[in-house]
Amino acid sequence: MRYAATSILSGEFDVVASAPDGIAAIDAALRFRPDVVVLDIAMPELDGYQTAARITASGLEPRIVFLSNHVGHEHVLTALSRGASAFVPKTRMATDLVPAVRHALAGRAFVPSASILPKWPRPVGRRHDVQFYATDGFLVDAAMAYFDSALDAGDAVVAIASDAHLQAFDAQFRRRNVDAGGLAASGRYSSVQAAWALDAVLRDGVPDPVLFATQMNPLVDRALAAASGSPRHVCVFGEIAPILCARRDVTAMHRLEQIADEFAATRPVSVLCAYSTVLAVEGPDRRDLLAGIADAHSTIVPANA
Repeated sequence: MRYAATSILSGEFDVVASAPDGIAAIDAALRFRPDVVVLDIAMPELDGYQTAARITASGLEPRIVFLSNHVGHEHVLTALSRGASAFVPKTRMATDLVPAVRHALAGRAFVPSASILPKWPRPVGRRHDVQFYATDGFLVDAAMAYFDSALDAGDAVVAIASDAHLQAFDAQFRRRNVDAGGLAASGRYSSVQAAWALDAVLRDGVPDPVLFATQMNPLVDRALAAASGSPRHVCVFGEIAPILCARRDVTAMHRLEQIADEFAATRPVSVLCAYSTVLAVEGPDRRDLLAGIADAHSTIVPANA
């Protein structure tokens, strides 16, 4: 496993050392002072959590990336609470390890599932995330896991999505015998059509922060009143800016993401945006567009492919 991870990473990064256990990892970190340390959880001598803590206590400040078979919420949340920037399941090592390190170096978090986000206590200003997806089916499942986690935590949910996705969410609620109508009546779950929401926040074709707040504040206020968690919190799932992305209005897309970022920093709100990786552009333009979308968010949740 160590050889495989080194082989994958060495194609893009300078891998200065590999270590068979926690003690050796600490010694290597002190010797080479790396920008990133990739740790397993289950290791001889010291586990990954203990190793990360000792590396941090030594005064070094590398980005910590966990690579593990232990992928339950409790393991991911423990890693994040110990200062990890990213968490990659070993089953996703070939596709996700390099992007995870890249995002960690850029100051972003990288988590394997959106369902982690509502259970992860984060400071204000770090609650604007993005879920990438390659298929609608994957997105619907990812969004439902996000909703389930948020509702389980006592949060309220606002879904601003395409008609097709809203209908798919309703169908999933029915399939799970969840009373979506009751949730909506209580204010725990609200749904808004994304195209309508976009029109409502544009002034002369440009996203306007005043119009955005005018539309969002009533939704958030009602949701907060219905939330049962402590403190009260609202999880917003959004597909407004992706409409602008699909139209190739990149300037407006970035402006709307900036407005959403500022809004999430002023209210007890988390925002999860959803962007398709299936774009009409290829080559450098596609890479630049996806990189720009990532730059606008604090946490990355990878696509299924």
